[in-house]
Amino acid sequence: MTNRYAPDAPPRAEPRVLKYRPADEHVLRRLGAALVMHWDQLPDELQDLLIDQAAIADDREDGAHAQGDIETFLRSVKVVPAAKAPEA
Repeated sequence: MTNRYAPDAPPRAEPRVLKYRPADEHVLRRLGAALVMHWDQLPDELQDLLIDQAAIADDREDGAHAQGDIETFLRSVKVVPAAKAPEA
C-alpha cells in the first residue's frame, strides 16, 4: 500500500467528499475565494491538480464541474481591491 502523503509521492486528484456542517459553508466559500485570489501565483502543476480535484469533487449542489467550466471561471473572475471602510 502506498502512502499518498509521502513527500516523494506527487499529489494526485482522488474522488473524495468533503464533510462539513451547513453552517460552515461560508468558511468554505471564503477559503475558495482566497485560493482564487492567489491563483496566478500558484505553480502550474498545483493549478492543474486543483482543477482536476475540483472536477471530480462531490458537491451538495449540481453546477458546472467540468474541467473546462472551471478553467473558464478562473479566467473570467477579476480580483479588485476592496473598498476602504469609512473612518469612524
